[in-house]
Amino acid sequence: MAKNTKFRKKSSYEANSPEAKERQLAGRKRYYEEMRTEKKAIEVKKEPPKSPFDIIYKNDIVKFLEDHYFLIETLKPVILESWQKQRIFKPLFELDNEGLRKYSLALVGLPKKNSKSTMASMIASYFMFQDCDFGEIILTANSKEQSSWIIFDKLKKSLQMNKRQLKEVNIFEDVIEVKKTGTIARVIAPNYKTGSGTNPNLVIWDEIWAYQLDQNRKFWDELTTVPTRKNPLSLVVSYAGFDEESLLHDLYKKGLAKTDSEMFFIWSHKNLASWVTKKYLDKQRERLRPNTYLRLHENRWTSSESAFVSPEMWDACVDDSLRPILPGFKGRLSLGVDIGYAHDSSSVVGVYRDKNDRVVLGCHKCWIPTKTHRIDIEETVEAYLKELYKKFSIESINYDPFQFHRSGVSLAKEGLPMKEYAQSQSNLVEAGENLYSLVKGRNLLIYKDREVRDHVLKSIAQESSRGFRLVKSKQSERIDLAIALAMACVRAVDLDTGRPRIRWLDNGLEDDDEEDSRDWQAVEGFGSNESNLLPERYNQI
Repeated sequence: MAKNTKFRKKSSYEANSPEAKERQLAGRKRYYEEMRTEKKAIEVKKEPPKSPFDIIYKNDIVKFLEDHYFLIETLKPVILESWQKQRIFKPLFELDNEGLRKYSLALVGLPKKNSKSTMASMIASYFMFQDCDFGEIILTANSKEQSSWIIFDKLKKSLQMNKRQLKEVNIFEDVIEVKKTGTIARVIAPNYKTGSGTNPNLVIWDEIWAYQLDQNRKFWDELTTVPTRKNPLSLVVSYAGFDEESLLHDLYKKGLAKTDSEMFFIWSHKNLASWVTKKYLDKQRERLRPNTYLRLHENRWTSSESAFVSPEMWDACVDDSLRPILPGFKGRLSLGVDIGYAHDSSSVVGVYRDKNDRVVLGCHKCWIPTKTHRIDIEETVEAYLKELYKKFSIESINYDPFQFHRSGVSLAKEGLPMKEYAQSQSNLVEAGENLYSLVKGRNLLIYKDREVRDHVLKSIAQESSRGFRLVKSKQSERIDLAIALAMACVRAVDLDTGRPRIRWLDNGLEDDDEEDSRDWQAVEGFGSNESNLLPERYNQI
């Protein structure tokens, strides 16, 4: 030992002031409470026959998983299906002449609900106990709050059910440490700054179809395999996206071209898992937009823009007996307001709920500016809203404060029920998907009107990682009535009528996106046995 080596006293790490000591003690208490919570075992009947470090598993991931990886749905070790063994695990972990894994990069492209995240978690478990000492396993996705936590949670629960593994690890909020080898598995956010300085032997990328920005590319570059690891692996699991300029599409093309001898590539348009049934897929086809279904459940690349609804879908909602409401109407109106000044039109749309709890178009009006005259908002939109307020019962008038702030404040002072609904991306996604669900499920009734129909049919659904929103097919097109209708319908769906609330279909684009544990339910018979769309063998999703 060097003579000049300096050691710090233990007391030097202690806080100086009473307040700092109190905070330090509180932090330590939280740490140990967290340790106790995360280490809590989940009771199961079966215990693995061998230690997870046993040499018999060294080159046999299938045996390791069927002995050591537990599923929370069954509380038993996984029973892999034939396609998982023969098409994923065995070829991915094939060795070369030097006894090393042949592949350093893998892209596994499968349709939704084919256990991509579960299999990624299985591979992480194998690396924790059968790869190199002091390993670093990184889990990441299109956001730290989404898919990467799904993999981490599955890995953690498997450890909690496995008595042999649980005693070998420390489990923290976003890190798992193997005590014997020093290997850690952790979740990190998709930011290139968080990726710098890492030295991973395994990186798992979940659902990177949303990686489109330069910073996403930098993050990928930061986490590429490093020469200091003997046999590293970058594993990408995802279904198709809709941006051919994205990182995922570049990897997809590379896999098809077979130019990288160290890249494992599988891309299936078929649902290989036995638990993805025809009944489930038929229901998904009914509730999802065509492009969305193809992307999620057939793993096909689609355009990010497509028609919002077809003419046939819209016309199916027309009730020939309906007319715009007249004075004396007793229902409560929810109004949507979309404002344009120089080029766009301005629109007001009113809807209400009928006795069958459907949303019904009650009234609409649109003002179109000319090349020489802008719309006088006070004389047009404001005057119309005041007129409606005098004649009918208005529940809410929903407007974007960026467009209509002065008018909104002024009208609110006169007693009109003005409600801000900013046209942010999240709100536009909510409004667009809600309107689509109403049209698709025939829960919107409309009177026949060419102008409203024209605005809706000229609307395009533009997809993003958050969902889709309504945009114009051309800059010159007008879709203001469609936007105002969508804003009005959001409030109408939330309206308390004193009758049972409408329960809308899931749009298929949950935040966790891949392995959500919520129950999928049919429209009819909520709570009945027939409403459960997944079979009993729901054991790897």
